[in-house]
Amino acid sequence: MTTDTQSSTAAFAFAALMGCGSPSQAAFSMDSLLKPELGEFSPSGGEETSICSVCCDEASGRHYGVVACFGCKGFFRRTVRAGKNYVCRYEKNCRIDKAGRNKLGWSLMQSAQTETRQEDKKNPRRNAQYETGPMKKMSVSSMVGDLPCVNKMRDDCDDTATSPSSRADSAPIDLRPSPLDESVLTTLCEIENIVFQLREPGNDDKIMKNPTLQHAITKSTSITNRTLLNFNGSRGDAKMDCVAANLRRLIVVAIDYANTLRPIADLNIDEKIALIKNCVAPFSLLFCGYQSIVNDAPDSDCIYLPSGHKISPHTSLFENVPDEKKYVLLDAKADIVRRNVVDMVINQLKKLDVSKTEMVALKAIMALDPNVRGLSAKSSQLLLVARESVQNALFSHLISRFGTSEATARFAHLLLLIASATRASSSLAAFLQLGKDVSYDIDPILEELLLNDI
Repeated sequence: MTTDTQSSTAAFAFAALMGCGSPSQAAFSMDSLLKPELGEFSPSGGEETSICSVCCDEASGRHYGVVACFGCKGFFRRTVRAGKNYVCRYEKNCRIDKAGRNKLGWSLMQSAQTETRQEDKKNPRRNAQYETGPMKKMSVSSMVGDLPCVNKMRDDCDDTATSPSSRADSAPIDLRPSPLDESVLTTLCEIENIVFQLREPGNDDKIMKNPTLQHAITKSTSITNRTLLNFNGSRGDAKMDCVAANLRRLIVVAIDYANTLRPIADLNIDEKIALIKNCVAPFSLLFCGYQSIVNDAPDSDCIYLPSGHKISPHTSLFENVPDEKKYVLLDAKADIVRRNVVDMVINQLKKLDVSKTEMVALKAIMALDPNVRGLSAKSSQLLLVARESVQNALFSHLISRFGTSEATARFAHLLLLIASATRASSSLAAFLQLGKDVSYDIDPILEELLLNDI
């Protein structure tokens, strides 16, 4: 902006458009909102302040005539571009600081309005050098195209983290889930229910021993029928053929999930294959372990399978076969897989007492991996935004149930479950590799999805 009128107009717009009650943000508790506001910051003499005049965070420079941080500047730009309109939900009596700026846009703008009007009086001949002058920080995400975010405000054109002190020094906040946070988790629970309840009349003629991955992704019942998922173990111990059939059923669950969860459902077939191959093994073990717990499986050392069978300790998967050395090796390796799944997945789920809401969020975080090889830049960015929305919704959910410190610790423990399931799945891959090495007939779809690299 090169004229006083334009600069003043932009500054006033900056003050008028940051409305409180963003639909994509979690809200504060009334106790935290009604605390006294921070004192006004007044730089001495002609010294340029390094504090954001809007939210009191570390400023990155002068933007639209106001000394502000990247977060406040980015919020203004997004609001102008999207033409958003905000309304205060807290009777216009909010505490304004860097910890709450993303939730208190209307009140934040009242502060900005005061600052920009004062700036107009002090610097009536403000010009373009303030708008285009050098900044202290470079934008991290300025090269990334604008994408919708489900849960949190992202700085699409400026800086995703606003400033280093924004996260490190933010005071604990008493948050509650926003309607959109709850919507994200509710949608994930609905997807879980849909996938779990999918049924199809048994038609073994459609099942293929070795379907192509393209065909399997588009028609998952070519792998196996969508039979009832029953994890009660009432049908006794499973043998190797039964385990292979159950792994096929778990793969169908993972494919159905990917074909239901957006944005994965909207990706092209090759990208879907890459994502499914990346997560199908840990996804299946996490799902199987959780279902074993919620169905009150009586034996904690067993893995309960969706067919109603179970894998028990000290029970051979290869009974009634010739007593060859390869079967002894495979049995020993299978028991290692069982112990790893029990120790790394089932026992950890029990220890944390993971709820259904937490589990559906973890599964979505696992599936929405933006770093999988074979994804386009656009798809990777879509997955990143979707994954962050789930992570933020999960954290807001934890904050609403636990104290800040406990919620933070639990959030970390839950995310580490993904790493534990991944480690357990590596032992499953090692078992399949051993079977291949000793010339055991490995199910081709298991070999393709659980063993081979992308």
